[in-house]
Amino acid sequence: MLKRSLSSTVAVMVAMLFFASDLLAHGGQFRGPNGRVPPGLREPHDPTNPPPIPGTGPVTPPVDPGSPDVTPDPSIPNQPDVTGPGTGPNPGVTPPSGNRPRAGSRGFEAWEFWWEHNKERYLQLKSALYTPTSSESSIWDVGGRSESGRNDAMHDIEAKVKELIIPALAWAMDPENSGHQDTESAAYIALAKMATEPKHIEDVMRGLDKKLKRDLITQEASALALGLFRRTDEDRQFDAVELDKIRKFAFETFQDDFYGHRTRAFAALSLGLLGDQPTGSQAYMDMFSTATQEEASADAARRATTARLFELLQNDYAAQDLPISLLMAIGLQPPSSFTPEQLATLRECATKGRLFRKEVNNLIRSYAVLQLGRVGTDKDVGVLQRVITMRGADRNVQRSAAIGLGTLASLVDSGKRSEVARGLLKAIDRRKIKDPSAVNFAYISLAYLVIEDVKSNQVTVVEENKVLPFFLEQADKGRYLHRPYAALALGLIGREVGEQADLDVYADFHNDALEALRAGVASKKIDKSGRAAFALSMGLIKDHRNISTLLDLVRDTKEDAGLRGYAAVGIGLTGNAPTRAKEVVRAALRERRTEAMRVQCATALGLMQDAQALTMLREELEIARSQSVKGQVVLAMARIGTDKAVEPLVDLLKNKSGREQDLTRALACAGLGVIGDLEWLPSLSRASANTNYRASVDVMNEYYSII
Repeated sequence: MLKRSLSSTVAVMVAMLFFASDLLAHGGQFRGPNGRVPPGLREPHDPTNPPPIPGTGPVTPPVDPGSPDVTPDPSIPNQPDVTGPGTGPNPGVTPPSGNRPRAGSRGFEAWEFWWEHNKERYLQLKSALYTPTSSESSIWDVGGRSESGRNDAMHDIEAKVKELIIPALAWAMDPENSGHQDTESAAYIALAKMATEPKHIEDVMRGLDKKLKRDLITQEASALALGLFRRTDEDRQFDAVELDKIRKFAFETFQDDFYGHRTRAFAALSLGLLGDQPTGSQAYMDMFSTATQEEASADAARRATTARLFELLQNDYAAQDLPISLLMAIGLQPPSSFTPEQLATLRECATKGRLFRKEVNNLIRSYAVLQLGRVGTDKDVGVLQRVITMRGADRNVQRSAAIGLGTLASLVDSGKRSEVARGLLKAIDRRKIKDPSAVNFAYISLAYLVIEDVKSNQVTVVEENKVLPFFLEQADKGRYLHRPYAALALGLIGREVGEQADLDVYADFHNDALEALRAGVASKKIDKSGRAAFALSMGLIKDHRNISTLLDLVRDTKEDAGLRGYAAVGIGLTGNAPTRAKEVVRAALRERRTEAMRVQCATALGLMQDAQALTMLREELEIARSQSVKGQVVLAMARIGTDKAVEPLVDLLKNKSGREQDLTRALACAGLGVIGDLEWLPSLSRASANTNYRASVDVMNEYYSII
């Protein structure tokens, strides 16, 4: 039996994206299909989950490493891997032999995993919600506001945060009120997302007060919430004194054996999340023996934080979550805070598997490679090129190197980017990169290389390497596992190129990409999940002229639910959906076909600023009786999330009549956290974007599930 953790009880139903019971109640973004209740937690009067739709893309990652239904991945010590379809009654079934797996057997190679880890910067949902448009019945103009209504809409939600949400969360943080550790822990994370006063920092820290003996789940939530006091907007940032107080507390928590290893790991991750925040108070610098009065500056404090993380990395730890969390924190520090010696330490671990002269396993090594891609210099492009083509390279190490080459793309000039692209294409062609996920990550990095050329008005990468024809060919005739990633690459590059390309090579590509994506959506030779990637990419590239194609998919009740859901998101991503699109997506939202489709439809309606959908959901919440439906509705309201959704969720959270299950109240608390979070991009996405989620470790699986 799995040990109890931050994602157990209520959240035991979620390990990661697409778990059949994917329903997280700890203040996160509810990634993947939601609203499903596991049989062990279902009330007798609740209906069972609907049967899976044949051919639907979502898969079931493992929860219990000891499960006999899971085929282990030998590249991940003591961790399972999924090779089977994960749909239907037998998740984890190994696909039939042969080179071409049957539909639905993508496992962790499924493109949906990449999208769910990286979608926030493309959806820009908060920005879409609060940016006025001229469309009818949008969220911000309800009540007759003019197109200058963005400020009014922001004011409305900020007022609700102060008047309703924060008091409700403070109420829920008291175990006497919450009545359940999941509701209590959700309140900690949600409060940190929208806190405005230093006293809120003290409130969150109390979750780790040894004298109060808070539940383990609450301790973990409190440790992670420390990093969510991060604010991008300088006007909203806490000052260096308060933030350094958090850093000091997080370091102390990490080093205290009193806490569980997951709590300590979350404290380290919080230090990473705060890496771009103000620092430099004298009290903080006094922590470090080498500090002097003259050294108390932001730059010195950043260097001191990075140095301390490296010092802690030298210790021996019983749980590998701890060194991995330190590496993740290191990768989120400002690159300017690193010394040449510290970068050399990461390079030695990446190339030789030695960390401070000690051998480490390939899982830890893969995280060192990943961080080198985040904080390295142009010199490290060559390092990662060597790592990715090493003979007998571990799969996770290779995957991280493939990702890192894309994240380092902005550090080098067009000529060097062209060299990297050539090396990746050659490695793929000669099968030096054999692992399917590593190949898929390489596709995305190739797209990033082209995008950097587009930004700088260069054509070297595409003219010297024929990258664009490569993606067009792979989208049309590529292998089963790679075609969706080729479609994503077309969408990402086309999004950057835009409809008014200055250079002929990009203008021609834009037209060719549109044609290839439309063909992929219509193709009967591609499985439903693959077609969904093409449909989403039509939105990424903003294919305004073919919205009707996507509308037909959403409207077709006989079509695959996953395909319909992503087609809806594609419509929202175009940024120019007609009024009739809202009507079609609203109708799909009403169906309750699957949780996943409902989430995607709600996301699409949020992108389209649809006020009527929110009214519809509020009415449905009032009459809903089953936990499954309530979970779906709460999630959908959070995704559309404006001030109009606040009061119903507060009422649900504080309902003590006994009519509401603890799970429902915890979800309401988490939904308020999503709505009240005024960061344009959720802070937790700092670590989840461009990450090697295949490098499976307990604490990072949990972290990713909360995004």
